[in-house]
Amino acid sequence: MQLLPTATYLGTNLTTRLANGIWTSVTTYSRENLPDVSLHAHENAHITMLLAGATIEKRQRGESYRQAGEAVFFHAGEPHQNSKTVPGSRNFNLEFTPDFFKAYQLAESQIGTVNYANPLASSALLRACRESLWDEYDTGDSITMAILGLVRTRENCGNRPPAWVGRVTELLHDRWNEPVSLDALSGETGTHPVTISKYFTRYFGCTLSEYMRRLRVMNAIALIKNTRYPLTRIAYESGFTDQAHFTRAFKQVTGFLPKEYRAI
Repeated sequence: MQLLPTATYLGTNLTTRLANGIWTSVTTYSRENLPDVSLHAHENAHITMLLAGATIEKRQRGESYRQAGEAVFFHAGEPHQNSKTVPGSRNFNLEFTPDFFKAYQLAESQIGTVNYANPLASSALLRACRESLWDEYDTGDSITMAILGLVRTRENCGNRPPAWVGRVTELLHDRWNEPVSLDALSGETGTHPVTISKYFTRYFGCTLSEYMRRLRVMNAIALIKNTRYPLTRIAYESGFTDQAHFTRAFKQVTGFLPKEYRAI
């Protein structure tokens, strides 16, 4: 098995930076450097956010199709394979050195147990990507704060959220481009509306409307990067009332305008 050293990926790094013990990089995959199916691992724990394209990822626990807008976590030394990566795919990587965990008194597991399927996490990572592209004097601090914020949100939820949280999450992700009311969540999950209303922010990190807005934006990313649909069509198919609303929400959630994101 190939063990890749720090800040090294199977594609070509367009940017590579170190700040506060976190290496950030944007990696692109052309037809000439598509990853093969050989088993490999990375020296450090890292998060990969798919900015464009798609890949099939295989780990010990199974195989998953990954596309633009998704974020995944890998433990240090965790074996995995990638296959059928779409040419032009692009990833944003955050790699955590031992110095990072020591400085912030964190364990690798605390980064690994963050729910990266939560659009709150995905949007935080996209904003971190935007910060890394700006490369201003406080970029490293901004990225560090985003990661620490995700860890704190996870810890505030406790180790074992109640069963209704999973049922609500599944329903919201299934109906991400539809209007979903509190009464609908209650009726379809068998959970009292007061319970959902009282604890939603604790377990999801934001209000119901904000969660749905972020979820629609994250799903729109795949349409922006993997199709040539005009933005007006993407706005409509993502559940927004018009393109102006979509543009405002996309900027708020990701830090990018939709046309800027399509260009990266």
